[in-house]
Amino acid sequence: MSKRVLLLTATAATLALLVILVIRGTAEQQQAVLSDGRLFCIEAVTFGTNHVVGWNDWWLVPLSKILPMSAVQLLTPTKGQSRQATDQPALVVWVYARDAGGKYVDCQGVRASFIDDYGDVYPANGYSHGAFSQGFNRQAYVFKVFPRRPAQLKLRLSPFRSEPPSTVLIANPCRQTGVADWKPETPPTTRRIEDTELKLESLVIETNGGPQHWWEPLSLHWRPVFRLTAGGEPATNWEAPEWVAEDPTGNLGQTLGLHEPLQKFIATTYPKPEAVSEETRRWRLPVVRLPTTPQGIQWNTNRVMRDLSVTVIGLFPPGAYTFSQGRLSNPPGSVSSMGGWTGLGKQVLPGKWQYWSTHGATNYTAFLQWTAGKGDQRIAVGLVYQQDQVLRTQWGRSDSGGEVRAFVFEPLPADAQVVGVDVVLLEPLRAQFVVRAPLEN
Repeated sequence: MSKRVLLLTATAATLALLVILVIRGTAEQQQAVLSDGRLFCIEAVTFGTNHVVGWNDWWLVPLSKILPMSAVQLLTPTKGQSRQATDQPALVVWVYARDAGGKYVDCQGVRASFIDDYGDVYPANGYSHGAFSQGFNRQAYVFKVFPRRPAQLKLRLSPFRSEPPSTVLIANPCRQTGVADWKPETPPTTRRIEDTELKLESLVIETNGGPQHWWEPLSLHWRPVFRLTAGGEPATNWEAPEWVAEDPTGNLGQTLGLHEPLQKFIATTYPKPEAVSEETRRWRLPVVRLPTTPQGIQWNTNRVMRDLSVTVIGLFPPGAYTFSQGRLSNPPGSVSSMGGWTGLGKQVLPGKWQYWSTHGATNYTAFLQWTAGKGDQRIAVGLVYQQDQVLRTQWGRSDSGGEVRAFVFEPLPADAQVVGVDVVLLEPLRAQFVVRAPLEN
């Protein structure tokens, strides 16, 4: 190696070491001592759909080839980089924890929520966890719904099965001073869609959390009561309506509290798969003899169903299957997952990562892909066996990249010898209602 290369490498390593020392010496800004003694530190608060916190270590890839492992470990950022993508603009609170001696400790097992001036509680709508070097680990609390009007937000943290909660104030990164101007109506109120009628009959108070759900913060919100009919009779060909609520400040979810004066309830219902008869929305694949080979039946066949391009990868017996960039792949290591999707990422070049997703199940599983259509369509997949009996699965769970969906079936009868795979496109009916909450501010 030339002296010039050695000098450049040494210079880069020295600069990196200085950066790491500066990072490690940064003082904490917001902290809260929890009832179990852990010191929780608010590392960052982000808002949007793509959230990034921490330090990327891509620059260590070339250095790791020429530096000893001890030097690489010294240069590795303690607070490595975490990323979180959300399907709608959301607020993410990033936290980590220390013990009384300053040592990094596990920051999991904590309920997180915001509380507003009316006492309404807004629980975190999701979370993720990551572990890094030297025992550092961080938790991301994802809030799709939170108080958007105040300049500061009151965050409550409480360990599972432990009281009282600890509170810390954080700046609101997306304060809303102007809100939408909606005109409310009074329930009951009805929308007619094609040959069906969707009626919002009333609002009732729903409770989340409590002793039976100790991992959830206790919170109250309004739940709409819907009635779906066709020709004056219950609409038996449609599923029970799902719903989401929106408020004039931009919140979209179900846990909007009780005191927001106006709320828009958006109801969506999907047809039952057996009620769909149009050929453009049904697809029956070739009959398969059971049991399949250990490698399964790999079709990799495509069809356009309305505006959705659907690919059926195949039908597979119980086992674990790994995908990379949407294709079946050899896993980078041993595979033991049998409970859904697990993921693994590996840096293959500076700034470039490759990801693998492995799905494991103890029953037959169909894997599908499809391009985005209108965004509100769904796919139901069924295994059809003797006398047209059907095992149906509608909730295909996607891998971390959203490229492949796994439809896991219930166990087949022992005497089932052949099955057909039935794919059905489900298109929804949707209606919205703006109402004034029964409780006034």
